[in-house]
Amino acid sequence: MKKTLLLSLLALFSLSIFSQEPVIDWKIDQSRADSGSHILKISAKIPHDWYIYGMNMEEGGPLPLFLSFEDVDNTVNSAVFKEISKPKQMFDEVFDMNVNTYMEYVEIECEFVPKGDLSDINLIIDGQACNKKDGSCVQVYKLIKIEIMK
Repeated sequence: MKKTLLLSLLALFSLSIFSQEPVIDWKIDQSRADSGSHILKISAKIPHDWYIYGMNMEEGGPLPLFLSFEDVDNTVNSAVFKEISKPKQMFDEVFDMNVNTYMEYVEIECEFVPKGDLSDINLIIDGQACNKKDGSCVQVYKLIKIEIMK
């Protein structure tokens, strides 16, 4: 009985250690441009020893960080996402190439024009975070509801 309990606790402890994923908290700030379009500042702190692949990747590389709006064709007239944080280049042994990454912090800006009189819009953030120490990678996916500033 004691051995079974001890083995069960050891297995549970091992799972919790190896399943640790980075907690990436995305922050959204919104403003209006003089032209009337909306501006989102999308930022996140990236945990120590982790990185996120950048938005622009060469062919044959990892999946880039992707940002868009849910149902984009019916919710926005135009949307342009641009990197504010300059990504750092590093050599990725898995892809045998230099890749763009964000380490510690990422900031992206989006200027968009919503269609009609929408009260909110859903922002999609999809990418991959990897651990520098052990090479493990996890999907970073977040759907964030944003109340559109009037």
